[in-house]
Amino acid sequence: MHRTLFTPSMVEAFRTCKTAYKVGQAQYAESSISAKTRLKSVTRRFILRGLAEINRGKLCTVNQVQKYMGQHWPVDILSAEAKDKDNNTRAFLFAYKTLTRYVGKPYKPFGAEIVGVAQKVRARVPHLRVYVEDTMDLMLWHPHERRLELVDYQLTPIAHYDPRWPSATILVKQYLAERLKMRFPYERVTLTFFRAGSKEHQPVSLTIDESIFALHWSEMVKTLESMREESQSTSECSPSCRHCQTEALTNEADSEVEEEPIDESRGSETGVELHLDDMRVKESFSKTA
Repeated sequence: MHRTLFTPSMVEAFRTCKTAYKVGQAQYAESSISAKTRLKSVTRRFILRGLAEINRGKLCTVNQVQKYMGQHWPVDILSAEAKDKDNNTRAFLFAYKTLTRYVGKPYKPFGAEIVGVAQKVRARVPHLRVYVEDTMDLMLWHPHERRLELVDYQLTPIAHYDPRWPSATILVKQYLAERLKMRFPYERVTLTFFRAGSKEHQPVSLTIDESIFALHWSEMVKTLESMREESQSTSECSPSCRHCQTEALTNEADSEVEEEPIDESRGSETGVELHLDDMRVKESFSKTA
């Protein structure tokens, strides 16, 4: 019997705009993602793999990171975009600075044990032919506190998280953590969002109250059921969708205004970080560790 698999980023995209979600699915399936989006996606995956190698202890020094970059940077993939050499160079430098900074100060709180790196966790949602899956970038076990910490690396600014209104990402991670309890008999789960980059950023940690999780998870189940049903239909987004309305107004304005030449001399030093902050819904379907 066929069962559908959803990731947190797919749920976030679906909740934002059903039309954008379907477009993203189609473009990912057809590999028709734009060169700019592909560069961001490739860079992101490379950095996440590099962070995983550092957390596994395979990369411990700057020299080892340099060698790793030289051996594994996806030159063949990016060289196809010859017209985008400047952005390719900036992406390389951003990845290099991110990994060399992290290798000097990896995230490992005192007393914590690394019990999982880049580990995919999947669980079935009862009464639905649906599975949810997410990649735990880093799993830490705090034996003295009997606490499991799930670390999620981000390259963009970390959003403000209100524990009373958890996002789809937080709900799915919390649900999957429940499935890990047999392996790690924890008393508390902590979700930590760590922004990796060329500058120092404080990680954001939060703990979701069980009653809050139970309340919002029931709504999440309804969303997953809607996603499963709509994947088999051709229904469109609601007429009141703000994302669709904004997109329509933007396209209309673009058709009426003559395009101005781009000044490529601006933002060259911080261009990569700014570009990486501008990820679109299409990238929601390509997160891999």
